[in-house]
Amino acid sequence: MRFLNVLFDTPISPWELPAFRGAVAAKAGHEYDLFHNHDVETGGFHYRLPLIQYKQDHGYPMLVCLNEGIEEVHHFFAQPDWTLSLNGREAPVRIRRLDVHQFALALREQPVRYHLRQWIGLRDEHYGIYTRLDGMVARLGYLQLTLHKQIVALLEQLEVGEDTIAGLQVTLQTIQSEKWVSYKNVKMLAFSLEFSANILLPDYIGLGKGCSVGWGVVKKLKSETVPPNPVRRD
Repeated sequence: MRFLNVLFDTPISPWELPAFRGAVAAKAGHEYDLFHNHDVETGGFHYRLPLIQYKQDHGYPMLVCLNEGIEEVHHFFAQPDWTLSLNGREAPVRIRRLDVHQFALALREQPVRYHLRQWIGLRDEHYGIYTRLDGMVARLGYLQLTLHKQIVALLEQLEVGEDTIAGLQVTLQTIQSEKWVSYKNVKMLAFSLEFSANILLPDYIGLGKGCSVGWGVVKKLKSETVPPNPVRRD
């Protein structure tokens, strides 16, 4: 997988990420649908992995581009003026840091431990199943299964080999918090948690609903040691 990470120098608030996404897409041109994932012909949506994702790192906005998204993002950088309109304020941006590299999505003998921030993992029907489960052990197991399925879907869309997908192992380690958040004016449950997987994932890639605008951000922990007693609740 090809991976481009661009951090800009103008601070924004977390709630401004959708406006940041809209401003970048408008500057690049709405005909380039990888910036916004809307189907410009039908007015609907493309139900696919967002190949251009919008994040925030220590208060600064970031673009995360995968595979074809790297070629597409040049439509933004080719513009002579990078000033963005964010909810009525003008925000000139410059590149603070840029990283580009090839990323091998391959299985590892030892599992890697990750933090997953503000993961909206349960759609409406899944939330109903989750709440009807009897006891926390069953609920944790359901969250682990849901997370595994979402990582499988990510790997499938990135055209990772079937043997790698079949060998994927995901273990939920710790739920740090769960809280109700507003996503597109709908109340949804978001989890911050730690998990381990026997595959190396790139930092800042997104999982779950809203992954294109800062929800469900994956980041590898500095310590990759997996504790002997997984799945606990702080």
